[in-house]
Amino acid sequence: MKKIFALILAFLLIGACCASVAFAQTDETDVVEQNTPAYTVNERLSTENFVQQLCALNGKIKDDEPTAKEAVRDFLLANFRFALGEEGTSAYMANSVVQKSNFSNGVISGFNIVAKIDAPDTDKQIVIGAHYDAEGQGANDNACGVAVLYETMFRLYAERANLPFDVVFVAFDREEDGLVGSDEYVDDIKEDGDTENILVMFNVDSIALGSNLYVMCENKKTDLADLILSQNELLAEKPYAKGVEQGVDVFGYGYYEEVQGSDHTYFRLANIPTALFFSGNYDVLGYVDDSYVINTSSDTFENMQDSDFVSRIQTVSDVIVRTVTDENFASVAQNARKQLVNLSLCFNDWWPKIVVAVILVALAVLTWLYNRKLQKQALLGNAEVKGGNVFDKPDSEDIFSFGDGAKKSQNDGADVDDIFTFKK
Repeated sequence: MKKIFALILAFLLIGACCASVAFAQTDETDVVEQNTPAYTVNERLSTENFVQQLCALNGKIKDDEPTAKEAVRDFLLANFRFALGEEGTSAYMANSVVQKSNFSNGVISGFNIVAKIDAPDTDKQIVIGAHYDAEGQGANDNACGVAVLYETMFRLYAERANLPFDVVFVAFDREEDGLVGSDEYVDDIKEDGDTENILVMFNVDSIALGSNLYVMCENKKTDLADLILSQNELLAEKPYAKGVEQGVDVFGYGYYEEVQGSDHTYFRLANIPTALFFSGNYDVLGYVDDSYVINTSSDTFENMQDSDFVSRIQTVSDVIVRTVTDENFASVAQNARKQLVNLSLCFNDWWPKIVVAVILVALAVLTWLYNRKLQKQALLGNAEVKGGNVFDKPDSEDIFSFGDGAKKSQNDGADVDDIFTFKK
């Protein structure tokens, strides 16, 4: 019996060890090299065709086809590698994205797809990102954003000999689940101590539809925003004062606005300058996504046919390329951190608490003053208040009464005691 018990105990211990190892592996971020993706590319896809094929593959995910997610990743990997060629570049998938936010519980696995143009003799880099996960086809949100990465890769690869910094392209996974992919990516950067080496992070999310095309850097004027805006007159800067909700803190800024719900957020919280490209309208209700299709089943390739989505994609790609190859970009990027809003000072989560404390103190003072007024009124007793004043000039009858001597005074010169008597 003792032997059987010992064997059972040993079996349980071995099982527990295996389970702990397996669980630990899900928390790691591994690089999965796919040298032979199932999807192969022999020619450059047009912008429209790239978006169309990505939307079609995303649609299969919605239909729960078993290999649909893998097909999307293979499609992106193959096209990214084709765009970047072989020399001085790499493309891979980062495995095991772990959910660390409060948006949902448990562990969520995903794959950030990373491609890189290496520049010689530099540790500096810029990051250009867009999320590729979608609700349904996700044509606007965010196949068109990924298409910007695709177009930009070709152009910057052609300029690689003149680039003074590395360019890292990241197609983020699990953005729709709470920015999980970008959160994990930034955590890895922090662990490696590379946050200071990232000059700027450009993020592209939902640009194809909507009345206006915007860029947002900071909620104030910056040289980086000015440089970006100078590249194309069709681009507008997000109005500083609109769309910000004070007292609401979802991500850690100390405030909240709608466009923080995208993959640049965790870069900005790591003190990395960011530029977000997106579309919408700030002329109505602070901010409105007036495409009305994001995160709905209507966000399809077919529903974009009446829009200028190809032109929007090419515009944003052109702006990014022109910005990073501008002769002034290096100096602007180096100075960009100095122009960041100090989130810990200006939007510290203590400010709402301080405001509440001031209001409570003010209410306490007003309550004390009102109580003092009631006490004074109580001391007056039941005295009649005239003319709205606590104190008033008394009538003569309240002070003295006239005696019979008042009649005599007209005839015989009665003294004062004969005319009236004083009341106490």
